[in-house]
Amino acid sequence: MIPIFLLGSAVYLGLQLAQQKLSHEKYMQEALARVKALENEVDALQEKRATQTPVTISGAIVDTKSKKLAWW
Repeated sequence: MIPIFLLGSAVYLGLQLAQQKLSHEKYMQEALARVKALENEVDALQEKRATQTPVTISGAIVDTKSKKLAWW
């Protein structure tokens, strides 16, 4: 017959493993949702920047599409 402490330890370790797996799965879902929210925010900011007119910085014109400075 299997000693009770061995059976109890196996059950405890099995339950602990299941809890850790579920906890990790929940964390990954939350992280994925956060990444999607940040990607949406980046897309919105890029759209906003693309629709703006070129910005001048102390005599230089910044081309917002190519991100280059032109001195003229």
